[in-house]
Amino acid sequence: MKTCAFVTLGCKVNQYETQAIRESLAAHGFMETSPEQKADVYVINTCTVTSAGDEKSRQYIKKFKRKSPNATVVVTGCYAEAEAEVIKSIEGVNYVITREDESRLAEIISRTTGQDFSSVTKSPLKIEESKDPFRHAPSQENGQISNTSENPIYDLKISRFAGHTRAFLKIEDGCDVFCSYCIIPHVRGGVKSRGWQDICDEAQRLIQNGYREIVLTGIHLGAYGREKKEGISFVDILERLSVLSGLERIRVSSIEVNEVTPAFIDLVANSKNICPHFHIPLQSGDDFILRRMNRTYTPQRYLEIVDSIRSKIDLPSFTTDVMVGFPGETGKHFQNTVDFCKQVGFGRMHIFPFSVRKGTPAAKMPDHCRPQIIRRRRTILKETADILALAYKEHFVGGVAEVLVETERDQKTNRLCGYSERYIKVLFNGPDEIKNTIVPVRIEAATPACAVGKLI
Repeated sequence: MKTCAFVTLGCKVNQYETQAIRESLAAHGFMETSPEQKADVYVINTCTVTSAGDEKSRQYIKKFKRKSPNATVVVTGCYAEAEAEVIKSIEGVNYVITREDESRLAEIISRTTGQDFSSVTKSPLKIEESKDPFRHAPSQENGQISNTSENPIYDLKISRFAGHTRAFLKIEDGCDVFCSYCIIPHVRGGVKSRGWQDICDEAQRLIQNGYREIVLTGIHLGAYGREKKEGISFVDILERLSVLSGLERIRVSSIEVNEVTPAFIDLVANSKNICPHFHIPLQSGDDFILRRMNRTYTPQRYLEIVDSIRSKIDLPSFTTDVMVGFPGETGKHFQNTVDFCKQVGFGRMHIFPFSVRKGTPAAKMPDHCRPQIIRRRRTILKETADILALAYKEHFVGGVAEVLVETERDQKTNRLCGYSERYIKVLFNGPDEIKNTIVPVRIEAATPACAVGKLI
């Protein structure tokens, strides 16, 4: 039996797509092994949001080829879409697979692995013979991806989520906002919404396989349904999922502030299983920098939405993404961001430095910040984030949190661990038998990273 191994870089959408590929290869007779072991096939699902992601992808390619010189190395994901010709030139790469071809990946790589599919699949797809084994990213015209069909990207399905207690469910792909620093709309194209029945069917499979929490994922979740004629919105999808029997929690991975509508807030406030956790990307707390980023809101508007949520929901969790060092960011602009984050009181912040992406307007902007300034600002904002994270968790000391227990214990303390509905990590002592269940834990102490409690 042929073996395969996976490495996934980047976002929850990539993690979902890797799982779909994993199940496809398993159905075609491949056995998964660790990427630290020798394998017949290595699949690298790449990210190109930052230059660091590109570099990590290249490092993995070289690493796997050294480990297993005769292995088949398959590269897919956003870096593969953006820089197919560059990846082709890297010694050791056998295939560059686009999203439209991920559902055919097993048959494509069979040419070089020699895997016999005749006994494990009833209807193998016919693969066109080609002297060039590489698959190219779709053509680009005027900076836009030209796709012939939106269906192939949803051909792969999942029924479980390897290595995760919570399952991710991709309901949408693509983005048409074009923030000035972001390459993703050029790579993934415009919004492509998945059919609602397909979404519900996949959720049912995950529930039947024991998943108690589903995390909805996408590139631009709040834009779900915008390009379709059915009139089904993101809120409609949430409503339909929330009534599925056996689904104890639904979490929204990320939503843009302009898409946090009164209907969305009311749905979360009145729901028993939609988590009161709002991951709303901020990027900057300064109005001038937001305009340069082509972010279509102001700090004041962001704060109005936060206040509106707080008026309906008790102690909601706010998490966010913040960029430091965007071109033209002065010390005053940065301080405005720090002050704004304090005003919101985020429970968790993902802080990342500006990264030049070729082909974006930001790459051509003047006044790029020096690396040492970016590093210093990142450190300052991280210190602020830790203070805010601790302050938020301290609200729950003495109270009881409902915790979904992870299937793996905390590596540092060997305690059970899990997340509350408000996305607070909780450590506590308890038996293995309660893994993958939701249990009440009394919170006794808090740190910036987690809360510590006692099983009731």
